[in-house]
Amino acid sequence: MGDDRDTELADTLAEAGRRVGQAMTDALERIQPVFDAIAEVANRPEVRAVIERAERAMRCRLCLCFCLRAHPADRGICEMLDAVITGRYSSDLLGDADVPLCAPCAAARAAHEFAR
Repeated sequence: MGDDRDTELADTLAEAGRRVGQAMTDALERIQPVFDAIAEVANRPEVRAVIERAERAMRCRLCLCFCLRAHPADRGICEMLDAVITGRYSSDLLGDADVPLCAPCAAARAAHEFAR
């Protein structure tokens, strides 16, 4: 009698596994066209261009040079969204702090420091 119960349990579990597997296969077959359509749209050149611009924008670091104070003679050189280096900024209120700088501001700050 024990063997019949074990066999019955195994058969029940096997049937449940088969049904779950079939349900998953059916669901994947129904949504596969949606995935294909999304992949087709995402691979269009105009969509890739938008995605690449968004990725580039998310990588941008803001230049926090405080230009008018750090290099007042070099106005308008700042590339505000393209900080590439970190520089030191000293203030009475905040003390010393590391701030991101764009290349033109970093060069102007260095020139201003050397000119002192």
